[in-house]
Order: sequence, then C-alpha cells, then structure tokens
Amino acid sequence: MSILGLSAQEGDLYQYFLHHPGEAAAQAEIGGMSRSAVDEAVERLCQLGLLEVAEGNEVFAIAPEAAIDRLTDLRLQQLHQELRGITRSRRLVGELRAAQEPGAFPAHTIERLRDPVAVRERVDRLTLLARREILSVQPYADQGHPALLRALRRGVRVRTVVAGEALREGPALSRIRSLAQHGAVVGVVDRLDEHMLVYDGRIAVVPEDAGDASHDVLVVQEGGVVKSVCALFDRIWDGARKPADLERPVAPSAPTEGERQILTLMCQVSKDEIGARAMGVSVRTYRRRIADLLTALDAGNRAQAALIARERGWI
Repeated sequence: MSILGLSAQEGDLYQYFLHHPGEAAAQAEIGGMSRSAVDEAVERLCQLGLLEVAEGNEVFAIAPEAAIDRLTDLRLQQLHQELRGITRSRRLVGELRAAQEPGAFPAHTIERLRDPVAVRERVDRLTLLARREILSVQPYADQGHPALLRALRRGVRVRTVVAGEALREGPALSRIRSLAQHGAVVGVVDRLDEHMLVYDGRIAVVPEDAGDASHDVLVVQEGGVVKSVCALFDRIWDGARKPADLERPVAPSAPTEGERQILTLMCQVSKDEIGARAMGVSVRTYRRRIADLLTALDAGNRAQAALIARERGWI
C-alpha cells in the first residue's frame, strides 16, 4: 500500500486489525515493531480514518474497499497539490535568469539521450510541463500516451499525426481513439517515417536519425531548429486526413477476475512476496502478471496503473 501513502508497517498494522477485529492496540503484535511504533501507527491510521477505536479501546479496521477509496482520494489530493506547486515554481526561471551573469554558463540547447528509459522519463516530464500545445508525429502514438491523456485533461491542446496502418492495429487503435475521445485532434497519413514531439513551440524531441526512431534522441531548445521542426509538422499536418469516427465512444473492456485480483493486491500489500502468497503463485509469476496488467492499461508504472484503473472504475 506504499503507493497510496502508507508505510510498510502501517500497511501491515491495518491488515493485522482486519484479521483481528476488536483487539486492543496494546495487544497487537507486529513483527519488528516496538510498542511506541505500534501506538504511533495506530494514531496515524485513526487520523486517516482506516482504524476506529471503540470506548473499550477495541480497534476495528474499516472495509478494504472504503480504505482504498479513502487513501486513493487523499493521494490524488496530494499529487494535485504537488502539481500546483511545480507549476508555480516555473516563475523561478525568470528570477534565476535575472541573477545569471552573461556568459556565466554555456547554453546547452541540444541534448542527446541514449537510454530508452531516460527518453521515456524526459518525454513524460516535458508533457507534464507543457501548458499550451503539444505536437506529435508518431506512427503508432505509443510514446508518452498516459502523460498525453493527463495533459489533455489539464486543457493542453494536442495535435497528433499517425500512420494509416495504426488504425488497423488493436493496441495502437485503442491509444489513438482514447486520445481523440479526450480532445486530441488526430491526423492520418498513409505512410509516416518521421517521429517528433514539440512542446509549446519551444522544445522539440526528435531522433538523431530522422528515419529511425530507435537511434539516439535529441532534445532541442535551439529556437531556429525548433521552428524548422514545427514547419515540418505543419507540412505533414496539412497533408493528413482527419477521420471523424475516432471520437466514437469506446467503452474500455471490463477487467478479468485475475486482473481485478492483481489490482486489489497491488494496492493492498506492500511486498510482492505477500501478493504472490495470496494468489498462490510464485513471486516471478506474480510480477509477470503485474507487468501484463501494466501493458494492458498502457501504464508506465504501478502508480499509473492504479490511477488509470480507478479512472476506468476497475477499483
């Protein structure tokens, strides 16, 4: 339950009182926890509303469904506040620029990224910081898809160009439709070799080899280069057709019983070993099933999977 803001000990204590309702806190025995640590954890869980103490000091845990809903709401509120803080921090750029002496630092306007994980993290971060418009040319709309959906919910305009064959691919078509349903404007071309992302007309992400996105990726902040990338996007956009049927609502398929069980355990237990035992499978199999679920939800990590699943009403 760590992704929902509980420590491992607090998660264990909540589960303890699920299995021992009505027991006094003084009698609780949690491996590795001192009496003072138990008392502090009980107090915090009571503040969160996950535990209730009766007049006789008997402790009761609220139902798991209610606990997960409460923790999820609290965590989402915290994330929203953090996002607002990050947004406000952008004003510091002007102050720091004003304090910078001319020539004090070299202007790094082009950065090369070689690690695919670093590329994915940078794309997600740039998408998070975008405020006006994101331009995207991706044959299968596969890079940064969950982050793009969140940008659309914030009111950021998204224009994306995809390849025609993507409309015949199951996962790709699902991604493209979800973008369109959240307000993105989609253009389709028969053949697409280019890859690019442009954020607010200021930062472009392009492959070093224009015809091969698997090569090193360049993050460009050089104004003239970014303008050229935007001009290339405009030429591609002008030649793309705008299919109207992508906005047709497509209800996400209901989770299987196995997916629902994985989601529940992923939110409730702090260790994979505990989840694997609950399912009666090996830790390796448990982790593989979580990986399959992340793929099905198009999520980059477990926290994203929990948020997406909640948006779909799966948990």
